[in-house]
Amino acid sequence: MNPTIDSRFLGYLDREGIRDRITVRPQPVDDLQRYRQLGANVLSNQLKKIYLPTQFSLDFIHEMIGLANLHHSEIFSDQVIYNTRIFAPPMSENFPICFTGLAGVGKSRTIQALLSALPPPVDLSCDLFQGVVELNSFWYASARGKSSGKQILLDYLVASGQDRRKASYATVTELLDACRGIANRHGVSLAVLDEMQFVSTGEGASKVTDILINSTNIGMPLIFVSNYSLIHKLKDRNSEDTQRLLAEPRIMLPDDSTSQDWLDYVGECIRVSGDRVDADLGEFAAELYRSTAGLKRLVIQLLKHAYMHSFNAGRDRIRMVDLYDAYRSSHYTVSARMVEDLQKLTISQGSLRKHADLMCPFVIPEEFKPSVVSPIDTKRAENVRNQVIDSALTPQEVRALEGLLDEGACASKLPQSPRAAIPPKASASDLVRNFGKHVEKVRSPTKPK
Repeated sequence: MNPTIDSRFLGYLDREGIRDRITVRPQPVDDLQRYRQLGANVLSNQLKKIYLPTQFSLDFIHEMIGLANLHHSEIFSDQVIYNTRIFAPPMSENFPICFTGLAGVGKSRTIQALLSALPPPVDLSCDLFQGVVELNSFWYASARGKSSGKQILLDYLVASGQDRRKASYATVTELLDACRGIANRHGVSLAVLDEMQFVSTGEGASKVTDILINSTNIGMPLIFVSNYSLIHKLKDRNSEDTQRLLAEPRIMLPDDSTSQDWLDYVGECIRVSGDRVDADLGEFAAELYRSTAGLKRLVIQLLKHAYMHSFNAGRDRIRMVDLYDAYRSSHYTVSARMVEDLQKLTISQGSLRKHADLMCPFVIPEEFKPSVVSPIDTKRAENVRNQVIDSALTPQEVRALEGLLDEGACASKLPQSPRAAIPPKASASDLVRNFGKHVEKVRSPTKPK
């Protein structure tokens, strides 16, 4: 149809190219001591800029760009279809992509990376209209602070340069028709609804359902981002709603504690901090995971408080003891409680009803489950194995095992130096004789004057 159209997504589906475009490695912070107490905030702000794509996020972004490319090809397949989509947009419905995960796992940051990986705006000129029209790859809207679906649809129009104040639509149906025509005119290939859990505050799931169904009726691929709490509410809706809204889940889980992605992220945090960590990388990464459950929002928060503890102790480098103190600090109390609740749920000791916001509403295959509390699971499994073995031993085997343990304990003790021989007890005559010798030794050789 047009060279600008044909080359729009050229090179944007290369996985390594996507990795290069979305990776963010900020500069290390300089001398934090000159900021004094504000140094922790400076460190926190710099750590928030880090983005290293994991295997999951890279796969997700690659898939979404592929969907956007397919929709773009449908809009601009030929001039007749493009004209029809503008002046008589077809009524179509797609199943939205449900992008969900724990709060703080990095969903919004992954969405930002996705939007930065899409083709930038470009001007298109054709015989259909005078001048040029700017092609946009995506529409983005946040549900935070929105009380109706109409406000979100108006945000979409603003993304394509429409003036909200001049947009006068009597009904949502008229607004939807306008969105369809404008989206096709500007070649919008992907729509994102972020932070959808904030719509449900005081509204229930009915308002969210209405917003999502209206947004899918625009016709382009739609991603809606939400925490687990909203998804549990949507699962209680009627089947005609759940079959539409929850048919395409994409679940973002924390990194595995032993994965290279987690070690790379912790190493990058240390680099950005100016190498202000005085600990072994493996040991530091393991303790950081136990204290945050792999949630990167909590990692930044804990490192901020750990630096404050090291600063108050007169040091410029974070030690392991600073992580322990930060975890037990009043600033981290709420986050520590959530981490402990996650650990209890992982070992099946927590209440599912009480902590529904921490439980994934979808079935997760075993191979994709992260080791949220891998050290705890390992220690617990070791204790269980030892108890099973001990309970299966016969009395004779128990005594033999105790003997081996005693021998090992004796062998592990350091050899002691021999004690000096105890002298024999002195008799009365010995005491008299020794006393006489002592008097002769101290007696003055001359008489006093």
